Amino acid sequence: MLFNIFRLGMVLISWSTLLLYPKRAFKRFLPVTVFVTLLVSILLILSNPLKLWRVTGGLGAKIFNDLAFTLGPFFATNLWVFRLAYGNIWQYLGINFVIDFILAYPISAMFRKMNIYKLERLQPLYFFSIIYSFAILAYGFQYYFKESRR
Repeated sequence: MLFNIFRLGMVLISWSTLLLYPKRAFKRFLPVTVFVTLLVSILLILSNPLKLWRVTGGLGAKIFNDLAFTLGPFFATNLWVFRLAYGNIWQYLGINFVIDFILAYPISAMFRKMNIYKLERLQPLYFFSIIYSFAILAYGFQYYFKESRR
């Protein structure tokens, strides 16, 4: 029950921040956010057969955790990072470096202690490398998408 409240809270808090998000920027950065969300979803799907991490509670809990994370904080954070840093690649890469580092190390350790998930075959450094490479791909996608719309 506590995990369900936590999951719901993650989604609601993340999406409530988007009430302050400009509508024009939402339309501009929605395609890249959907793209990178699909990349993360593929990783989440592959995590079970490859045993990259283990989620407490089985497959049902894994699905709810994945959906809550992907459609909650991940989706909203991507929109905000693009809104704040797109156009300055070094700022974008720096912000993503910090966010991805925090996710791979302290947040993963906290979730392990909370018994939500535990990285198994995927070490924090590899986890960080994968999600940071997704950020780089997302920037390239947005740049290409912007150029193709011109």
